[in-house]
Amino acid sequence: MVLCVKAKLSEAEKVKAYLFEKELFLEGYRYEKDDDYIYFPVKKEFDFDISFVQKDLEEAPKKESLKEVLKDALSDEELELLKKSMDQVGSIAIIEIDEGLESKEQLIAQAVLKRNPSITTVLKKNGGHEGELRLQTYDFIAGEDTRETIVQENGVRLKIDVEGVYYSVRSATERKRVASMVKKGEHVLVMFSGAAPYPCVIAKNTEAEEIVGIELNECGHELGVENLKLNKIDNVVLVQGDVKDVIPEFQKKDVTFDRIIMPLPHTSNDFLDEAFAVAKKGTVIHLYDFEKEGEFEKAAEKVQEGAKRNKKPIKVLDVVASGQHSPRTFRVCVDFAIQ
Repeated sequence: MVLCVKAKLSEAEKVKAYLFEKELFLEGYRYEKDDDYIYFPVKKEFDFDISFVQKDLEEAPKKESLKEVLKDALSDEELELLKKSMDQVGSIAIIEIDEGLESKEQLIAQAVLKRNPSITTVLKKNGGHEGELRLQTYDFIAGEDTRETIVQENGVRLKIDVEGVYYSVRSATERKRVASMVKKGEHVLVMFSGAAPYPCVIAKNTEAEEIVGIELNECGHELGVENLKLNKIDNVVLVQGDVKDVIPEFQKKDVTFDRIIMPLPHTSNDFLDEAFAVAKKGTVIHLYDFEKEGEFEKAAEKVQEGAKRNKKPIKVLDVVASGQHSPRTFRVCVDFAIQ
């Protein structure tokens, strides 16, 4: 039997990030989950608002850590500078290299390729997400020099260009959570739809009548169109344009939606007026925001302010942490309904 934390599926990313940050995660076992919870193996009990249970987990083959692979190639001081985490988007690994290790980046990248047979390209972050489209550039280090890959998540395959469109692997669990709430016959709007991960996941995993995605980024829109073909989806309509320009066109036609998803944490609040404009009584809206740990209620307060401004009575259904953005800052989703 193995000591585990019992985490709600909606909080899986938050809990997992905390475990790795505090080095509490117990390696060597496979996760287990049921319809509502996921069970992560841990080294010991700790002070956190969560339940601990004993589970008979299946052992997982132990894989050498990156530090173990590089222990003979780097000094102790260099190993301390080595970043433990990396993002894997399909066959692409995205890593961060400390300034003190830049001369060893080729060595580190080759170790990443050796340790992960599914990875064929290693890129290095070059700055942060920038501009209205939240795009990020990368420097090629090793493997195949490409920015395109195929990602599999929640029963769909997605073609992604990591420099051409914003896409978060870490949001896959959140996309599944939202999709699980979609009812038969719903008309769903996804603002800022990118390469169409939300529309594809909802189309493949629900009985929604129609899903509409709006994306400003031309590259993201084109990838989304490709992804509809890749997954043989015929109940999704993708519109390339600015939400603030497209929504008034919907209003002219009296188009409303049963569910609206707003997955742009930095500026979703700036588009609340547009969301309310195509909502009706009973419409459920999922708005994303970034908030500090312990201050998640601020996201709901912003929604309440927008509702008041638009003279729309609402009921906040839930406020869910859906991933860690940076130390002590989380991506938060406010689920609320028009009354």
